[in-house]
Amino acid sequence: MTQIIIKTLTKLGAILQTVQGWVIALGLFLAEYFFADHAIVVKAVLIAILLDAVWGISASIKQGKFALSELMRQTVAKIAIYGSALAALIQVDKVASTTLCTTVVSIPILVCEIWSMAGSMLIVKPDMPFLRLFKTVLKGEIANKLGVAPEEVEEALNANK
Repeated sequence: MTQIIIKTLTKLGAILQTVQGWVIALGLFLAEYFFADHAIVVKAVLIAILLDAVWGISASIKQGKFALSELMRQTVAKIAIYGSALAALIQVDKVASTTLCTTVVSIPILVCEIWSMAGSMLIVKPDMPFLRLFKTVLKGEIANKLGVAPEEVEEALNANK
């Protein structure tokens, strides 16, 4: 047991002898301080953003488009915008000793990401019965993703089959 502690402290000392080690240690400390109590909310938002990106790539591939760089810019922008909002609200929650603010704000973020995912999923698999239930309410989202008028969504989805 003592050898494990000695090896760990030796390795930690080696890491903290570099600027990169200190930057990483500071980043981990700040992440733990800011997000520890709110990990579930932060993880849920990150997972939703990444799943939306995956389904967006799948929809682009299905359409024969290559939109990876644009999608990456959008994903990075979403992470920055949502992350900034959540980081600020986490501080409000810390002052109030609650998680209410971040939870309330994360719900619309998650709903928007799920809405976007559902549009991409319908482009990828337009004949999926569960997704077809939402086709009428997602016409605008699908039209935007396909670059067609809302009236032409059905025709465009049938062409993608």
